[in-house]
Amino acid sequence: MRPGWPILMFLSVLLVLTAAITISSRVWMLESHRELTQEQKRYNELLDKENALQIELISRTDMNTIERRARQELGMQPLWPTQWRVLKP
Repeated sequence: MRPGWPILMFLSVLLVLTAAITISSRVWMLESHRELTQEQKRYNELLDKENALQIELISRTDMNTIERRARQELGMQPLWPTQWRVLKP
């Protein structure tokens, strides 16, 4: 018995769809891996910078330099007196 042409056509379309889904999922996986690798690289760079700043903070005794860097590089500002909260023991 020979299968009819509608069955062969259905199987051909099914094969093409399966191949398209497989290829698109593989491409999506590669893009996700690339994005994850880039984010891990950025995270590691931030960790290195944080560690360097912590070491510098520990070793530095000049508070004016620390305050100047905090204001210029990190955009930090001192708190207003109304923002202070007193903790009672």
